[in-house]
Amino acid sequence: MRATKIGIVVMTICGLLRLSVTTAQETDDGILRVDLETAVQIALSENPLVKVADMEVAKKDYAKKSAYGALLPQIDLIGQYQYTLKRQTMYMDTDMSSLFGGGSVDPSQFTPEELEIVEVFGKMMTPSSDASEGIQFGRKNMWTGTVNVSLPLVVPSLWKNIQMSKVDLEMAVEQSRSSKIDLTHQVKKAFYSILLARDSYDLFRETYTTDSLNLVNIKNKFEQGIVAEYDVITADVRLKSIIPNILQSESMLKIAELQLKMLMGIDSELPVEIVGSLSDYEKWMFEAIVPSDNNLSENSDLRQFDLQADQANIALELQKIQRLPTLTSSFNYSYISQNNDFKFNTYRWDPYSVVGVTLSIPIFSGGQRHHNIKQSEIQLLQLQEQRHNLKRSLQLSVRNNVELINKSIEQVVAAESSVQQAKKGYEITQKRYETGAGTIVDLNAAALAVTNAELQYRNAIYDYLASRADLEKTLGYDINTIN
Repeated sequence: MRATKIGIVVMTICGLLRLSVTTAQETDDGILRVDLETAVQIALSENPLVKVADMEVAKKDYAKKSAYGALLPQIDLIGQYQYTLKRQTMYMDTDMSSLFGGGSVDPSQFTPEELEIVEVFGKMMTPSSDASEGIQFGRKNMWTGTVNVSLPLVVPSLWKNIQMSKVDLEMAVEQSRSSKIDLTHQVKKAFYSILLARDSYDLFRETYTTDSLNLVNIKNKFEQGIVAEYDVITADVRLKSIIPNILQSESMLKIAELQLKMLMGIDSELPVEIVGSLSDYEKWMFEAIVPSDNNLSENSDLRQFDLQADQANIALELQKIQRLPTLTSSFNYSYISQNNDFKFNTYRWDPYSVVGVTLSIPIFSGGQRHHNIKQSEIQLLQLQEQRHNLKRSLQLSVRNNVELINKSIEQVVAAESSVQQAKKGYEITQKRYETGAGTIVDLNAAALAVTNAELQYRNAIYDYLASRADLEKTLGYDINTIN
């Protein structure tokens, strides 16, 4: 089992090195140590959703090239074989006997075989023959080889399709960017959640250790008759009340780690150690510059709405140009052979070729083009209203996030001061209890105040980081870049 885990670690690290992710470090204990920047880099290179978005960009690029290909000549090579089950019959009511033996025929002008055919046709074409019998013609086997060439000369819709494919490619690029922004946002939130859960877990473990020592001291004093049994019971109850908090924070830590591994696209069994703590961001949060405006030019949702509007405009123009004539050219060259046997070396092949142009002028389509144009116009109006509503919602979100960031900064300052005061108060209460001037209730209340102050301090930092990540997602860029 140990060897399997080591193998997983080695393979994963090799893959990360191939991707030039050099900030993560794997030590001799087989644990991958990751900071926030490394977690984001790994996620952007390994997450399946990002890979799918990049594939969509490549697919749309091929679609654009395919649209350009419609302007080039289309060449088809066709081979065909037909076997005649029943030959076609031709009927002629006109007297053509003069052409086939009914008139004067010079035998010297024909070979014996041709003269025989002329005489047969002459008899069949005479008015005395039964015209209802008709003439059957054709042979059993027909072989055809054809080259078809077509070239659009004036087809306005093709150029609009090319414009549409370009916008589709831009949309795919923007959607890929949006997926990376969203993934970065999720990775940051998961990373901060791990830091919060781990700090909470460490805090409760430290509190449990401290209270365990206090319980031992109180028991010793009880055995010496210095304190009452009530103090022992109260201290024991407080100690046991910490255990659920430890278990809950441990569970939250494991869930947050699994979520981060999933976002990073790595094996959930790979041992990972998160580098850093929430307190590391305290100095950084005071140095960061939070934008005071609500510039949304980089917001991906608005950009996608603008691209959708471009698509709708092109679709409207495409509906309008359906009324215009189109002109295409074509060329066909064929070789045809008809035979009653399969003696290929005796076949005679006859060429047949045509060249021409086709002019198509739309006249009437039952009002379909008119109604399609109206639909496209309404769709444009819908997009305009939706974009306006989305922009107002995003502006409100930016203002809320900025207010939450400023509020969190104030809470951090207040919580940090509260932590210092709570610790000082606990020290005083502990000395009072040791000297008999204080009670166990006062001591527990002071210890609880320290724990609550520490939690509020860490939660305030987390709230700041979470609000900052939300703001960066809404703005569409890392606000560190404005420093």
